[in-house]
Amino acid sequence: MAIRSSFILGITTFVLLCPSVLAHSGGTDANGCHTNKKTGEYHCHNKPFAKEAKTDAKTSARSTARGASECSANIYNCADFSSHSEAQLTYEKCLDETGRDVHDLDRDSDGVACEALQ
Repeated sequence: MAIRSSFILGITTFVLLCPSVLAHSGGTDANGCHTNKKTGEYHCHNKPFAKEAKTDAKTSARSTARGASECSANIYNCADFSSHSEAQLTYEKCLDETGRDVHDLDRDSDGVACEALQ
């Protein structure tokens, strides 16, 4: 009986002191992050690396998409670009391909995309 009580106490203590063990079933990368299969959202469980890893993943995914010449839908905004020149190139490329500012990067219609990045 004492062994059984000790075992139950040990398991209970472990579960209470290690909630991160139960937070996820697995499948995380080295930063403790993964992509939710239902929503497609990339999120992290390891707080110190969470913001950096999430930002890197978003930047990588969007850079890949930009390289694929995605101008058929409004999928970018100014926060997705690391520089004004990058935003301007995407703006001009999509303007040439579609004849309009697909991603609404030039909100004041002066031909300059994401002016806050200058």
